[in-house]
Amino acid sequence: MKSFVDPRVGIAVPPRITNAQAAEIVSRLRAAAGISIGADKHAFIELRVGRRLRDLGIPDFAAYMQRLSGPEGAAELASLVDCLATNTTSFFRETAHYDWLENAGAPELAAAGSGRERDFVIWSAACSLGAELWSAGMVLERLSAGPLGRLRSALHGTDVSTSVLERAKAAIFSEEELTGLPEPLRKRHLLRSKAPVGGRMLYRIEPELRRRAVFAYANLMKPETAPRIEADVAFLRNVLIYFEPEGQRRAIEGVAARLRPGGYLLLGHAEALPCPIQGLTQRGPAIYRKDG
Repeated sequence: MKSFVDPRVGIAVPPRITNAQAAEIVSRLRAAAGISIGADKHAFIELRVGRRLRDLGIPDFAAYMQRLSGPEGAAELASLVDCLATNTTSFFRETAHYDWLENAGAPELAAAGSGRERDFVIWSAACSLGAELWSAGMVLERLSAGPLGRLRSALHGTDVSTSVLERAKAAIFSEEELTGLPEPLRKRHLLRSKAPVGGRMLYRIEPELRRRAVFAYANLMKPETAPRIEADVAFLRNVLIYFEPEGQRRAIEGVAARLRPGGYLLLGHAEALPCPIQGLTQRGPAIYRKDG
């Protein structure tokens, strides 16, 4: 990224964003992905989008706004979403949902034929790096080795960020990213690199679990981009807080439309339905069942 030297302090200062430019970026982000960020968060926008300016060799935000409005605008908008989408993830985050899946949800769904007559389908609708989806897959694997017997499963992860999807597909994690993953599951489901990479050991999800997973782009504001599946359990956790109420409703309805009758929608523990959604009945904290 180009910068100029401020004669008052004698150091390089990165480009600054104006109120109008921040408002325009926020507006484009909301229109493209439904993500709502306050235009007053200048430091956050400057930091995230400033990295993109550096990568492109663009000198300032005025030139970047021209790029967004030019022939490369559509492609650049996707990169802008990548810059500003927050991708927080960890294994077995909000453990109560995984306990519910193991002790109540999966046995109920298996009794209705999921995993036997058809695949037991789990969908992480804002999957980030994939830790949520792999955690759920590990729960099904543990159940398959127990009293439920072998369950056929299919794992689907979708996200609006193409950059995190590439990482999710690779299924490679650093030691720091494995926080929350118990040691027995590490031994069962992870392969460790033979030598440090970039000074640290890396770990990859084992092939058997990876073969069941499909990662793909989906925009929660455009339900038609979501996979054509009937999910038994759909995770839509800790993403609604980034949407306005209308966007929240659209995202929930779009995910619920791809739930099997009797399937379950899981929201983040700090989230709730923005309004009553026809066909969804609450069955536990942040757990909703699709009627049918």
